[in-house]
Amino acid sequence: MPMKHLLTSCAAIMAVAWFGLFGVSCSETETTDKTPFVIYYSGLTDIGPSMEGVVSSPTYKGEAPSQFAITQISLNGEPYVGEGFTISPDNGAISISNTKDMLVGLYSLSISCQSSGTTHLFENVVEVNLMASVPDGITVEPALLKVDYAEIINTNSVTVLPTAQVVTEGEHVSISKYEIIGEEHKGVFAISQTGEISIVKGNQAVIPGNYKLNLKLTTKAGEGIFENAVEINITSKPLSITFTPNVGKIEEETVSSTTYTSSLPLFKGSIEGLAYSIKEIRPATDKITIDATTGVLSVAANHGFKANESYAIDLNITNEFAPEGVEMKDVFTLEVVSFIAPVENLIYSDATCTQATSFELMHTEAFKGDEAIFELIDLDANLQGQLLIDHLGTITAKKGNNIPLGTYTINVQASNSKSTTAASFSLTIKENQNFFSFIKYGNNLSQPVDENAFQYRVHSAEELEALDIPAPTTDIRSGIVVKWSVEAKHQMSGTTISETGQLKFVTSGWKEAQCGLVIVTATVGEGEEAVSMSVPVFFHYSTLKNGVSVEYTPFVIQADPRKQTRSASPKLTGVADESKFVMDYRRSFNYYSIGNSNHKSGEPKVSGSFMQGMWKQYFEKIGKTPNYSSKDPVSHYANAKDLNQALLYVDKDLSIVVNPNKWTDGEYANGAMIGQMTFVTDGNTGLLNGSKNQIFPIFIYLK
Repeated sequence: MPMKHLLTSCAAIMAVAWFGLFGVSCSETETTDKTPFVIYYSGLTDIGPSMEGVVSSPTYKGEAPSQFAITQISLNGEPYVGEGFTISPDNGAISISNTKDMLVGLYSLSISCQSSGTTHLFENVVEVNLMASVPDGITVEPALLKVDYAEIINTNSVTVLPTAQVVTEGEHVSISKYEIIGEEHKGVFAISQTGEISIVKGNQAVIPGNYKLNLKLTTKAGEGIFENAVEINITSKPLSITFTPNVGKIEEETVSSTTYTSSLPLFKGSIEGLAYSIKEIRPATDKITIDATTGVLSVAANHGFKANESYAIDLNITNEFAPEGVEMKDVFTLEVVSFIAPVENLIYSDATCTQATSFELMHTEAFKGDEAIFELIDLDANLQGQLLIDHLGTITAKKGNNIPLGTYTINVQASNSKSTTAASFSLTIKENQNFFSFIKYGNNLSQPVDENAFQYRVHSAEELEALDIPAPTTDIRSGIVVKWSVEAKHQMSGTTISETGQLKFVTSGWKEAQCGLVIVTATVGEGEEAVSMSVPVFFHYSTLKNGVSVEYTPFVIQADPRKQTRSASPKLTGVADESKFVMDYRRSFNYYSIGNSNHKSGEPKVSGSFMQGMWKQYFEKIGKTPNYSSKDPVSHYANAKDLNQALLYVDKDLSIVVNPNKWTDGEYANGAMIGQMTFVTDGNTGLLNGSKNQIFPIFIYLK
């Protein structure tokens, strides 16, 4: 990640990647504990031959664990004795280091810990895949990309961003799969299944800086890590500077001299050649200075300031991409007061908070002091990015935070120009009895449930009414009351849900040659500790349309909008010559937001809808006035000269192709799109628009 200047008054933010959770049953040594206890570590961790990393400490069900130890390590199923893995006895976090001399392969770690006086053993609970470097002869060309930040965030720009390509020497190496390692790069960079590395356009959250990407490549010899495969420098002029707080106070000089030092500002922009200077101070004074390297403002002794004076400060910031500098007005105000009280009596009470709930922790009223800057000191890795502290010393966490269960020591420091004081307290995250992480309804397509859950095909209204979908599987605790609800989104009128989450249907919900969508919500508990989860369940009403049926299996494409996705080709029934069967998207496009509350559901013509934004972007990029009744953004034949400009399209083999980085307005889509298609059986594409062969055979689930 790029280097950044950080505010000293807030916790540093660290991206934590989770690859899916899995639980492992345990055996017990010493005593028998009737309380169920299980720990959950993050899933398989990929690491290269000289890389280091940390497997985050586990979450758990039951009483808080301690005294973690690694009891056994195996390599590809055989016992392993050697260095490379260490575990924190307090929280179970596993460090991986000194890997360059380790053998490649799959390492499985067995872990023991104590809970409620019982020692629990978890066999093969952690898996680390130490991969070899990729074979010689694989390179990336060019090895360095440089791109202007403004071109990335400007969705209206027609400038094509530079790309890099993974290449091999000759034909001795064949690559079948390409991946970028690291969740922190998701939505910033992408790699296609032909090895083209690209920069995601329109991502408003991208940060200027220098990025080095590690790739995971699959060849005939297996998987390998290509470390530092490509360097991408996102450059920009100075964009912003933020002091928190942006008003400071200095005590006037009476008997003794006084000084002032601001917090470290947060800077956004390229740091190459970065330099800070003061542009203007109102009223003028030369007593306020700035560190040209850090941007910290300061006032030395013998300044002569008097109480009730106030100074507004403008800065000029230069870097390699703006050598003339960018003026930042009114970024800071310094006020002169008659007295600043030293900080003292910083006390926080021990706190117990519930898993995944929001909370706010304040120091006691005993605290005294003016102009205090608060910092979280030596913050546990599991709390980084989860806890924030503001300029008043209030510590907060958001609802839905991922803080693992356990007890943590929180160290807080408060300081001002007069003194520094510190406090420590215990934060215990207790288990939320309402917490659960999945709902699965399965499918009736003989498809793997994990990859193709939540979809059912029926062939008549009577079959829909008789459809028997078992109650979903969940990890909701047994005996807990669950409130189930269902909402019909597309077709599916009359759908109801039982107390156990079992869905019931009626014949009036049937719509031939269509698809249906309902949203099922399970809510456990009430108030702040309530936990809710919603999942979509899809249906395909398969029937003959003018003697022809089109069946995609699966009929829900689960597409990552950052990557290109291609469906399987459909099964055709009633078509004499499949080579003359032609199909294209035509009309009635709808989008249903599922996991992004900022995206409004509706058709392209619905004002403010996510689909309207997608249609607008498409037409602006091809230099045309937006037409919200047009099929062009998803039509194969309207984009035949350049299929990459379509949002998605039906390919010649009738597979559906979802193009990467199209379904985003700065935030990627998390929802379901459906549209009507028309088809002809004689190969005459000119008849598609007026065809009466109209079907809705497939949902695109973007997430």
